[in-house]
Amino acid sequence: MIRRFQAVYGFFITLPNRLYPFALEIEGKRVRGRIAYEEALARIRAIKGPDNYGYTILMYRQLFHFLGAVFFILLATFLAHAFFHGEAALLVLMVAAILAITYQEFYLHPRYYRQHLPKSVSDWLTWVVPISIYTVSLL
Repeated sequence: MIRRFQAVYGFFITLPNRLYPFALEIEGKRVRGRIAYEEALARIRAIKGPDNYGYTILMYRQLFHFLGAVFFILLATFLAHAFFHGEAALLVLMVAAILAITYQEFYLHPRYYRQHLPKSVSDWLTWVVPISIYTVSLL
C-alpha cells in the first residue's frame, strides 16, 4: 500500500518534468518533455548553483501547483455535494487539504527532496491561496 502511494505521489510530483513544453537543442537535436526539462534545470543550476530553479522553471512549476489547486477545488466540491450533500463536508475537505499541503511542503519536501524554505513557502502559497479564497467565499 505504501509503495503504491509512493508511486502515485511520484507520478504527480514529476508530472511537470514530463510535460515540459519548451523545446531545447541538445547535441543537435530538438527535444521536449523530461529531457528538455532536465537540461534546462541543469543549465540554470550550472549558472545559479545547486537547488536553484531559476524564474522560468519556478513559474512553470507554480503554474502546475495552481492548476492542481483548481483541480482539487473542483474535485472536492463534486465529492462533497455528490456523497455528503452539504457545505460542511466541503469545508472539512478544504481545511484537511490545507493541513496536508502544509505538512507536505514544510516537512516532507524539505526532508525527502531537500527543498529549501523559500520554495516551500512559494509552493504553499500557490496551493493554499486559491483554496482559502474559495473556502472563505463559501462562508
